[in-house]
Amino acid sequence: MNEPIKLSIAATSKRVDIANVVSLSFFNNVQLPRQSQLDVAMGWRDSELGGTGPAILVDKKKYDFGFGNPVGLSRMAYLGVGFYKKQIPLRAIGVFPTWDRLIFAVRKDSGIQSLEDIKKQKYPLRISTRRKGKLQTTLYAIEEVLKAYGIRLSDIERWGGKVMEAASPSSPERLDAIRLEKADAVFDEGVKSWGAAALNAGMRFLPLDDAVLRKMEKIGFPSAMLTRKHYPKMDRDIRTVDFSGWTFFCHADLPSDVAYNMAKAVDLCYKQIPVDHFDKRPMTMREFCRGGEAGQLNIPLHPGAKKYFRERGYL
Repeated sequence: MNEPIKLSIAATSKRVDIANVVSLSFFNNVQLPRQSQLDVAMGWRDSELGGTGPAILVDKKKYDFGFGNPVGLSRMAYLGVGFYKKQIPLRAIGVFPTWDRLIFAVRKDSGIQSLEDIKKQKYPLRISTRRKGKLQTTLYAIEEVLKAYGIRLSDIERWGGKVMEAASPSSPERLDAIRLEKADAVFDEGVKSWGAAALNAGMRFLPLDDAVLRKMEKIGFPSAMLTRKHYPKMDRDIRTVDFSGWTFFCHADLPSDVAYNMAKAVDLCYKQIPVDHFDKRPMTMREFCRGGEAGQLNIPLHPGAKKYFRERGYL
């Protein structure tokens, strides 16, 4: 890098913490021309810097780097499906781990054993789910799963049910609705914040059919297991939609030396980066560049980043 460069990272929520650590590592360890500049743009999850926005901003070259959470969002942009009207040539620097699953939990005393049962019985469930929003990935994924079973949240309301919106998975009103039995079901991600309470209140986690999981895979969302090792009170192990991972991505035409040095910057600071494994273990660089249980790598690595990881023996 001989000419001055200007780089920017778009980040929201917990990704701000990661972006700050990585950008400082990049700035301190990469020999940038003296007139170069590195910016971190911070926003709330409801801003254009969060949700579905970063991939579009990177495509428009408004920012050089962004985060996709869960990893399915980056894959969706890469494929040009779902939220995205065209394929966006995203490339990954890597995936920061954050373990999560999209869960459909229903009270056992309802007799419901599957999402198909809800449709068959036209059961008037009182469901705690996520608040609607223009850039809301979670509710989109929930509705796509329900649609695959021929159900809509509006159908459940028509059958006499109720949809209770929560601002986040850990909202106090969510936990109160579970504990006070005001909710018969919870459809949401962020299961670590409400899953144990739901199981303790007599709910079961419903598995998703293979055909539904294949449909979700086609629009970007991989599947993953949720087992009794995670939650011993579960009736059985289930397969559901994986909602893990923060893909750290850039545009395919980002210069290789920039991607190489960004991968190096992550390597030099990864022990300081806050990650979110189910068992609280730290991140490894092999996991970052290959993907794992807390974040699958489902878009191609940038060739510059891949070169660095190969030189270091991580790939």
